[in-house]
Parts: sequence; C-alpha cells; structure tokens
Amino acid sequence: MLILSLMVPFILWALMQFIFPIVAQFILDRWSFDIYPWYRQAGYFFMVLIPLMMGMVYGFILLDERDGGIITAISITPMGKPGYLKLRLGIPMVLSFLFVTVFQLVLGLQGSNGMLQIFVLSAILSSQSLMMLLFLGAYADNKVMGLAISKGFGILLLGPVLDFILPRPLNWLGAYSPMFWTGRSYLSDSTGTFWLFFIISIAIHFFLIKLLLRRFLNRSD
Repeated sequence: MLILSLMVPFILWALMQFIFPIVAQFILDRWSFDIYPWYRQAGYFFMVLIPLMMGMVYGFILLDERDGGIITAISITPMGKPGYLKLRLGIPMVLSFLFVTVFQLVLGLQGSNGMLQIFVLSAILSSQSLMMLLFLGAYADNKVMGLAISKGFGILLLGPVLDFILPRPLNWLGAYSPMFWTGRSYLSDSTGTFWLFFIISIAIHFFLIKLLLRRFLNRSD
C-alpha cells in the first residue's frame, strides 16, 4: 500500500492525461454535456490528493518508528528530536512540492497563474502533507488506527467539491476545509482575489499545523 501511495502522482497524471479526455468525450456523445470547463477543477482535486498521500506514507513510517522506540532513541543523539522532526516533516513536503508543481505545468493546469503563483500554490498545497502526517502522529495509536484516521481525514476533500458543484451561496458550506480556500485562490479570476484567498489559506494552514504539532509533541514526550 505504501509503495502504491508513492505511485499516486503518476497514476493521477495518467488519469488526467488519458482517461479524462475519454470520459469527457463519452459524456459529450451520450448526454451532450461538456465537462471540459471543469478540467482545472478536476486537476485541483487530484493535486490535493498528492500531498495527502505523501503525508500518509510518512505518517505510517513515523508511527512505525514510534512503536519501535526509534524516536526515543534518536532524542538522545546529537540530532535530537528537533532534527528528527525536521527530516520527517521536510521530506514529504519537498516531494509534494515537486510533484504538485510538475503536475500543474505538465497538464497545463496553471491557467492564467504566473510562475510565482504556481510556486506559492504548490508550497501551500505541499504543507497539507504535514497536516496529514502530524494528524496521524497526534491521534493514531498504531498503524491500523492510522489507516482508519487517514480515511476519515478525506472528509476535508469534500470542501472544494462542494465549492465546485453547489450554487452560491450554498457553495460556502465547504469553507470548513482548508482545501476550499486554496482552491478558491487557485481558480481565482484576478490577481487580487488570488492573493486574498491565498493569505486566508496560509493563516488556516499555519494555525492547524501549529495545533497538530503541539499535540504531537505533547504525545511524544
């Protein structure tokens, strides 16, 4: 399962590159309904999955190391617990950033966003891998519980979906999810609204990551 999770970015790319056009053409021929205007929305949904899967993979690694007492052992080495956390939190975030950036550029999902906007969006999306990892570390007692929790974490994916499919003002029901605000920034039609929603998204992500990190550190003491 962990190996398959690391293959998720490539699987999602294949779905968008090859399967989406086939499905879109089938729906157009069968029901005369064009889903191509929702191409970027579908791409955003897939982009969000990438950091979540990276966070889940390294979250399970963290649970395994905690069960084996490795975190306790490392805490008395020169690296210490802070160095261990930087390594464990840094790897999934860097991988997510690279995958999400390439995903946008290869599939042409950037729309009218410039390179700066692409990079900052990739950065905030990649931070969601930290949310998943820390959520597992803070609340899962073992890998079995971690698997159940990671699936429950997927309810946050409903936020941007509600924004995409519901008419105004009902679409704001998805505002509970941090991914809702990032999606709003990603799909904004002006530079001003892009940065407005991006700042809101940063504030929400920072608050949640800080909260989860504190919970994780208290549990690991």
